[in-house]
Amino acid sequence: MKVSVMAFTAMFAFITVAEAQTDPKVWPWDFPMDIEIDAKPGQQILSNQEHYLDYIDRGEELVKKTMLWYNTTIIEVGKEKSVVDQYGNKVEVPNALIIPLGKSENAKKGDILLTYGSSKRDMQRAIVIDDSTPTEPVVCYLDDDYTWPREFDSPKLAEKQKGEKLKPGSFNVLKEGKFESGAQVAFNVNGNMKYGTVVQVSGDKVLIAAFANQLECTTKDNCKLLPFKVKFKEGDKVSAIDVSSYKPGYTVVNVDKEHGHLWVKNDDNGKTYVYSLFGVMK
Repeated sequence: MKVSVMAFTAMFAFITVAEAQTDPKVWPWDFPMDIEIDAKPGQQILSNQEHYLDYIDRGEELVKKTMLWYNTTIIEVGKEKSVVDQYGNKVEVPNALIIPLGKSENAKKGDILLTYGSSKRDMQRAIVIDDSTPTEPVVCYLDDDYTWPREFDSPKLAEKQKGEKLKPGSFNVLKEGKFESGAQVAFNVNGNMKYGTVVQVSGDKVLIAAFANQLECTTKDNCKLLPFKVKFKEGDKVSAIDVSSYKPGYTVVNVDKEHGHLWVKNDDNGKTYVYSLFGVMK
């Protein structure tokens, strides 16, 4: 990883931020990499430095590359790039790849949070199922729905429904109808409603982690924000995530509102699938 950091630092020694944003080897996305972030040294963040620096070091094209966000802390906050901790090393990352956490200290039951998984420490959305301690809510994760079984009464499902307690300062409470890091969107690409998670917003531009966590940039008017408080019921006709897009042709057969999951049947093949509330769209 030290090689990656050296390569990244050397490259930026000769390239200004303005030039870097026009260099596809450094920043191929039509989104400003030097946005301001509201963070303080020592604050918990989600950052993408590991994949980004490795791809640059190997000379690989950044477009269509998987980009994952993991929990770490910020060491120095800059106007264009910031220094973050990576396994005890200091590395520089474009601000557009950093998501500060801990904006909201208290959570209520039913709130949707942006946080990270307890084991892999990767970016996750979660729903609060117990707010006895608002600064340390118990949650069920919404981005690991592929691990949920299809059977409504499975012992494995009951175990997951117990949830996990979050640490103080490790989450943001997401707001209904707001373009912000962690919001779920469907965005139009040649008539297909692709799905993704908002990484950052700058003016009218939205940077999105889409299918396979590949970064894409679009505009707000090309996006549909998925609401958190939509009321699904059995028999509803919906669109569900199929590969990279939301596709119609599904019927809701069971709803678990408390844990933010629902089961839908494919109208063509008759198979039942389980999704989080972000995987289905009315």
